[in-house]
Amino acid sequence: MTQDIDINEILLVDDEEDIRDVLSIALKDLGYRVTLAENGQKAIKAFETRPFSMVLTDIKMPVMDGIELLKKVKHLSPGTEIIMITGHGDMDLAIESFRNQAVEFITKPVDVNTLETALNRAKAKIEMKRRLADYTTHLERQVLEKTEELKSVREISSIMDTLPMVIFCVDRELRITSCNGLFKEQFGDRPGDLCHRVCKGKEIPCEDCPALKSFISKQPEQAEILYTTRDLREVSFLAWASPVVEPDDTVSEVMIMAIDVSRVVDIEDHLKSLGLMIGSVSHGIKGLLTGLDGGLYVLDSALKKQDQDQAKEGLEMMKLMTSKIRKMILDILFYTKKREFKKEPLAAIPFAREIIQTMKPKIETAHLSLTLRLPPEEKDIEFMADPEPLSSAIINIFDNAVDACVEQKKRQPSNQDHGITFSVGQKNGQIEFAISDTGTGMTAQEIKQAFTLFHSGKGKKGTGLGLFIADKVIAQHQGTIDVTSEPGKGSSFSIRLPLT
Repeated sequence: MTQDIDINEILLVDDEEDIRDVLSIALKDLGYRVTLAENGQKAIKAFETRPFSMVLTDIKMPVMDGIELLKKVKHLSPGTEIIMITGHGDMDLAIESFRNQAVEFITKPVDVNTLETALNRAKAKIEMKRRLADYTTHLERQVLEKTEELKSVREISSIMDTLPMVIFCVDRELRITSCNGLFKEQFGDRPGDLCHRVCKGKEIPCEDCPALKSFISKQPEQAEILYTTRDLREVSFLAWASPVVEPDDTVSEVMIMAIDVSRVVDIEDHLKSLGLMIGSVSHGIKGLLTGLDGGLYVLDSALKKQDQDQAKEGLEMMKLMTSKIRKMILDILFYTKKREFKKEPLAAIPFAREIIQTMKPKIETAHLSLTLRLPPEEKDIEFMADPEPLSSAIINIFDNAVDACVEQKKRQPSNQDHGITFSVGQKNGQIEFAISDTGTGMTAQEIKQAFTLFHSGKGKKGTGLGLFIADKVIAQHQGTIDVTSEPGKGSSFSIRLPLT
């Protein structure tokens, strides 16, 4: 989005005329100029005529729904902020909206105060991006001035190391000729290597490579690019490419300056949004309470008939649902509330057995085998950890392993026995918890994304919270999670923590 788009102009999209009229009045009262569209297709036509800084759209519409509109608008104008409206309070739609970069998600009937709060958040994000653009433009100007003074890119290495952004230079073959300290920290020191191989892990240049464009146009170019750091994190960067023009009017090198967007725009703030938190809790708890009611019904019916087997079945259903509710609440509390870790001495064997006891009902219900490998009782491993969040993290991984096995059983119902192996051991001053399954497995790309916020390998069945939270917990214990996997053959998660 360009700087000259009026932040107080908004495109309102809804297929119901009455709702358009009511919301239009409310928006005008809040000081916005409003353009109306009755479906996604007409909204795109309006947008192609002139872009808007903000779009307020219903999700469920004929011709083109809100999710498709969101994707198209983001393609046309990545800087436009989009607020989604639904009459269903559907968590799946909320997750899908945020995965496609919606800024807010609100439900009908739309409360004016809630709408105003959402609009203010969108405006704040737009202003933040504009300030970021001004800031980086200022940095670019500083670097270009120094470049002009020094007449050579290679002479400004000392300046590059003082700037708070990734900076590197490439020649006409896109080989890295120099880089600053922050680049080496995030991508490694690999002079002479191809930039797309170092920054993207690819053998061919990026489609929107600003360096290539700058070599051709002999002008500064910019783009938003997803780079992969040396620790395999995918990070969104705003990149600026500036050509070094020689006296004969040829471009010998291009300098790329890139700033990590996440340092300025905190995407994790989505989950702290009240609307999403309410949607998450209500959506998840509703299903679990339904299961709890089912267990109560089975138990009550069994007690009346004095049927011991049925009573046991009902009790197991209730225990399973109670454990799921506890897990969900712990996940939400962990994410939304900052807490100090309180490490204490733990014994590995009883700690592992508690985890198995929690997971056992789900494993048995899914008819999976379980192999438990623990050290001998006399050689139990003592280590320091905060038991509650660590247990929750391991259970999150365990839970995913069970779901992966269940899904693989559906795909290959008679090919093999499916199960999970849980082992505990000690190596190099660390305790290791390993969870291996015979489930669906993951591709290399899916492994990279597994611990990303909102990414779920379960599609609409997951929220993308479990592994993200597990990763944060293990990191706060100064530990690591290693993953090996192969599609169709299962996955293995290895959690290693320092003993002290």
